[in-house]
Amino acid sequence: MENNFSPTTPEDNDFSAALADSVHDLTPLWEEHMNDPIDEALPYIFLSDVARWAEANAVEHEDTVLQILSILNDGYLHGQGDVPNLIRVGFGESILIDTPLVPLLTGELRKWHNLDFGLTN
Repeated sequence: MENNFSPTTPEDNDFSAALADSVHDLTPLWEEHMNDPIDEALPYIFLSDVARWAEANAVEHEDTVLQILSILNDGYLHGQGDVPNLIRVGFGESILIDTPLVPLLTGELRKWHNLDFGLTN
């Protein structure tokens, strides 16, 4: 019996593809996921990679990182289906507590980061 269960949703895949399309520095990361041997988009892993990319580039490419954060905050507030959870788990839970990215966090991402690390009541 074939298992057709996929842990991802079309909304997650669409959001991730749109993020990579909007922020060209992320295109190679998305293409890497799309060319994975399992032949399935993995948006949670992609957003975790985006978090690592943003942490590594927060100083040198601050404008690009701010663009990413703006898109993610918008998706957190207005994303369809599972997209807000994708952003919380895939991106938000991948951010370390003390990196150059943290001071750039705003809005819902800042709230989630503070909650995740117990920095707020």
